[in-house]
Amino acid sequence: MKTITNFPHTYTETEECWIPMPDGCRLAAKLWLPDIAARQRVPTIIEVLPYRKRDIYAPRDAMHHRYFAGHGYAAMRVDIRGSGDSEGHQGVFAMQQEQDDTLAALKWIAAQPWSDGQVVMFGISWGGFQAIQTAYRAPKELKAIIACSFAPDRYVHSQVFRGGCVLLRSIRWSTQMLGYKSRAPDPLLVEARWREMWMERLEHNVPQIISVLKHQNYGDYWRSRAIDYDRIQCPVYAVSGWADGAYVSAVGEALVKLKTPRKGLIGPWGHRFPHLGVPGPAIGFLQESLRWCDHWTRGRDTGMMKEPALTAWMPQAVPAKNYYPRSPGRWVAEPTWPSPRIRLKRYVLNGGGRLADRAGKAGKIVWKSPQTLGLECGELMPWFQHGASPELPGDQRADDGKSICFDSPPLTKTVEILGTPAATLAIAIDRPVAFICVRLCDVAPDGASTRVTYGAFNLTHINGAEKPIRLTPGKRYTVRVPLVDSGYAFIKGHRIRVAVSTTYWPLIWPSPEPVTLTLYTGKSSIELPVRPPRREDKTPPKFKPVEAAEPFRRTALTPGGRNRVIHSDLGKGETV
Repeated sequence: MKTITNFPHTYTETEECWIPMPDGCRLAAKLWLPDIAARQRVPTIIEVLPYRKRDIYAPRDAMHHRYFAGHGYAAMRVDIRGSGDSEGHQGVFAMQQEQDDTLAALKWIAAQPWSDGQVVMFGISWGGFQAIQTAYRAPKELKAIIACSFAPDRYVHSQVFRGGCVLLRSIRWSTQMLGYKSRAPDPLLVEARWREMWMERLEHNVPQIISVLKHQNYGDYWRSRAIDYDRIQCPVYAVSGWADGAYVSAVGEALVKLKTPRKGLIGPWGHRFPHLGVPGPAIGFLQESLRWCDHWTRGRDTGMMKEPALTAWMPQAVPAKNYYPRSPGRWVAEPTWPSPRIRLKRYVLNGGGRLADRAGKAGKIVWKSPQTLGLECGELMPWFQHGASPELPGDQRADDGKSICFDSPPLTKTVEILGTPAATLAIAIDRPVAFICVRLCDVAPDGASTRVTYGAFNLTHINGAEKPIRLTPGKRYTVRVPLVDSGYAFIKGHRIRVAVSTTYWPLIWPSPEPVTLTLYTGKSSIELPVRPPRREDKTPPKFKPVEAAEPFRRTALTPGGRNRVIHSDLGKGETV
C-alpha cells in the first residue's frame, strides 16, 4: 500500500465533536475538515459505527478520513448511541433508533457553516448496514452511499441465520457485541461523566443472542428490521467479496431491486474493505470511493456510470487451502445485472455419484452424516478483524467423504458461473426437525476439493420461514436450497462436485437429534448460473494501485496472531 502524505488540500482534525439528538442525547464524532471549508462549503463523507472511534479501528479511520479530507471533503466518524464516547445506551438490533439518530446527524451536518448540505455515507459491515438503512429513510441530505459487506435483511444476509439455520457465528458475535457495548467512554473526552455513562450502558446491556433465539422464524421482528429497496432514492455503490459469507449475495440483490443509479463490485476478499482485501488482489478503493462521491456531489463526470453495472473477480483453480495471499483469476464485468447473457444450466444428481446433464434411472441413497462433518468449513466471515490466518475453507476431501457426493466427468472446456446456484432436492427425513447443507466444490485432477460456495436450509421452513412445521418422518418432500452467490471458473480437466449432508459443524448449530436422510437420485438437481465469455473479457477492468493516508503511529506491546487447531482424540472418539 502506498501512503499518501501530500494532498490537494490541507485539513484540520477535531477530536471532540458533539451532535445533539432531538431527545437531548449527544453523539460523539471526530471531524477531519479541509481548510478550504473556511472559504467555501464542502460535501461530507460520514461513517457511523458502534466500535469506539478512539479504539481498534482508529488507525483505519485515519487512513480513510484523512484521505477524504485531503481531497476536499469534510470527513466524519460517528459513534452510535451508547458506544464509544456517545451518550445513551445501545439496543439490540435497534434499527429504528439508529436510523433516527443518523437522520438527525445528517441534518446537523447540513446546518454547519462548512457544509454544502450534501452527505455521502461510507462504511463496511455495521457501517454498511447504517448506510443502506439510512438510505431506506430517504433523507434529502443523503446524496449517495458506499455500502460494503452490508445486510439489507439481517435474517437473510447476515451472520445470524443461513436458510433459517442458526449460525454458530451468531453466538460468537453476541459475545463480541456484549464486550463492545460494555466498554466505557474515554474520560479524556467525557471527563467526570464517564462512570455514570458506563453504568447506564452496563444496566441496559443484553446479549443479542437472546433475541436471535427468541425469533428464529421470519416474523415481524426481522421484517421490521429489513429495508424496502423501493424507498431508496439515492445512488448506491454495493460492494462485497466472494469470501464474505452471505453478505456477497446482497450485492446482486441490490442491483436487481434498486430503482436508483447503482453499481456493484465483488472481489475475492473476505470481510474487509477492498483496499485491505484478503485474499488479493486488493484495489485502490479509496480512489474508487472518491470517483463515486465526486460524481454525485460535485457533478464531475468521472465515467463511473458509463462503466458496467457489475464488476466481479472470476476465481479459477483456487487452491484447497485455509489461507492463500492471492486468489488466481481475473476481473470480468457485466453491462447490466441481472445479465440476460447468463443462463441456468441444470445438472442432475444421478445414482452412482454421477452429476450429469440428463436424469438417469431413479433411485435413492440413505445416509447419516456424522457430526464431525464441517471441520474444513472455515470462518463464516474470514478476516473480520484479523490479518493473515487460516480462516478460509480448506481441502474438502474429508468433509466430502462424509457427504453424499455427485461428480461431473472431467470438463472438456471451462465452465464459468456468476450468480446464485440453487439445488432442488427430493428427500425424506427420519426426524421431525432437521436441516440440509449443499456444497458446490471444484475437484482438481489430483483429487483436491475446493469449496466454491454452499447453502443450508432449515427443513421445517419448507412451507415458509414465517410458520415452521414439524416434518413427517418418511414422507417425501421436494426442497429448494439457494446457495450463496458465487463467481467461479471450473477449468478444463477439473470436475464439478455437489456434496449433500445433514450436518455442518461448527458453522451451523446441529439438529436436536441425529438425522438419517434419504436422497432420491434422478429426481434431484442443481442449477448453475453459467456465464458465457465476452469479447471484452480480453481487456478486463482495471483499478488503481492501493493507496491511503498515513495512519497514526501505534506500538504493539505483544505480537498478535490467530490460528485454528483441530484436536482428535482417537481413543475417546472425540474431536475438539
